[in-house]
Amino acid sequence: MASKNRFITFGFLVFILILVLLPYAKAWDNEDHEIFTLVDELEASEGKDVNFYSWLGLEPTASEKDINRAYRKLSLALHPDKNRDANSKERFSRLGAITTILRNPDMRERYNFFLKNGVPKWRGTGYYYKRYRPGLGTVLTGLLVLGSFLHYMVMWVNYYQEKRRIRYYKQESREIAWGKRMKKQQTRKRVYVNDLAFVVEGDYVALLAEDGIEYVLDEEEIDQPKVTDVMIFMLPKWFYGNIANTFTKKKSSNTTDSLKTPEKEVISSDSERREDGDKKIKKRKGGKKTKY
Repeated sequence: MASKNRFITFGFLVFILILVLLPYAKAWDNEDHEIFTLVDELEASEGKDVNFYSWLGLEPTASEKDINRAYRKLSLALHPDKNRDANSKERFSRLGAITTILRNPDMRERYNFFLKNGVPKWRGTGYYYKRYRPGLGTVLTGLLVLGSFLHYMVMWVNYYQEKRRIRYYKQESREIAWGKRMKKQQTRKRVYVNDLAFVVEGDYVALLAEDGIEYVLDEEEIDQPKVTDVMIFMLPKWFYGNIANTFTKKKSSNTTDSLKTPEKEVISSDSERREDGDKKIKKRKGGKKTKY
């Protein structure tokens, strides 16, 4: 029952976290990301206060004809064939992208909104993923950190639930043993709460196991969660422990095999066996003397 409650609590926390982060994760679409990228690149190349209109020498109320005229004028100055600047290709390409946005009524309306209200600092996970392209290691590390954070939260929830459970059983056991008036009694009594046996004697309350062992109900005995108990710290210890145990088992197995290995029987060659036979025959013939 306790494990089921912990699983439900963990799932609820994950669900709440997803609901909180979802609007930020999917805050803007691809068109907005394109505008954000061009705004950053333009400010880095032309200056902090430069925007799409000021770079083209236009007002925000400029018409499409004005935009086309300004584009032709600036494109002649930035074209790589006429401009030997090292960044001319990038600036010329950026000019085409900005002009395309201003020519599109919907995209221009989006840009005007960001120009008036400011470009948001948080631009969604999709924007940063496309821009920085995190590798597999970075993604796994991020998931491990997020999982460790959730794990730490669950440990604290379980900690408080365990303390509350102890208070509940102590209160119920004393109420059954002492009565509803809760008049303390020093006599030893056995009571049952939710099919569990408890022993009550004064302030002493203990869970009575089937084997007769008494486990004192004390909130102070519950260990507080530690940061070092989360996954990000426990996984390396777990891997190291498994590797060390495997190495120890292999080493002990090799030692046992070496002790059990029988001595090899020395097999003599045919010539050696014949020589030994001749020596035995000679010894039998000349070793005994006849007496007359």
